[in-house]
Amino acid sequence: MSQQEDDLRALAKIMDFMRGISFVLVAANMLWFTGIKTVESGWFYTTAYKILNNLDNACGLFHNPNNAKWFALLLLALSCFGTKGVKKESIRWKHIIIAITAGMFLYFGCWWMPAKEWLYSYIICTVTGYVALLFGGVWMGRMLKGNLMDDRFNNENESFMQETELKTNDYSVNLPTRFYYNKRWNKGWINVVNPFRATIVLGTPGSGKSYAVVNNYIKQCIEKGYSAYIYDFKF
Repeated sequence: MSQQEDDLRALAKIMDFMRGISFVLVAANMLWFTGIKTVESGWFYTTAYKILNNLDNACGLFHNPNNAKWFALLLLALSCFGTKGVKKESIRWKHIIIAITAGMFLYFGCWWMPAKEWLYSYIICTVTGYVALLFGGVWMGRMLKGNLMDDRFNNENESFMQETELKTNDYSVNLPTRFYYNKRWNKGWINVVNPFRATIVLGTPGSGKSYAVVNNYIKQCIEKGYSAYIYDFKF
């Protein structure tokens, strides 16, 4: 188990390193094509441009605005699918498609802006598109790899099928329920078909015993003509 955990930590560090390189490539792309300087350090920019110029001569990384972006996107995709996270119930494929579509449009669609001297617009579109692609990639990786049944302590494995049929008679008490099972929420019923055998409700203070059970029990008993003796120690 310890060896497996060490391997997972090592993999996570590699994925973080790849994502970090992706960030650097996006920043280098914006520096190369906009020339906007954010820090007062001549040495930093001289060294940065020398490195970027060598990369451009070696592999044509900055021959056009989208070359470096494709490399950054490849590393981002590998980092997203190489890690495993917890899938959120609120995330659906439609959210992923919207994020990736909008991200691709903003990320790659602004290639013409540096030529028009729209430098800040180019930066805003590139950063916004990259962030959208980052979220979309992370969500997609979690949807594809997040098999929740691998973990025994989760909503899927702790859930079970409950009664969904309403069973009534002249004496029954029926309490509506809502439960999570098979990756969706279901409506169900607690059918007390023979309340004469006695009923006990247990729960911690504030857990909703009176609101969900006792009040409904009293209401339905009154509606069905029961005679009742109600005693509440607190009042």
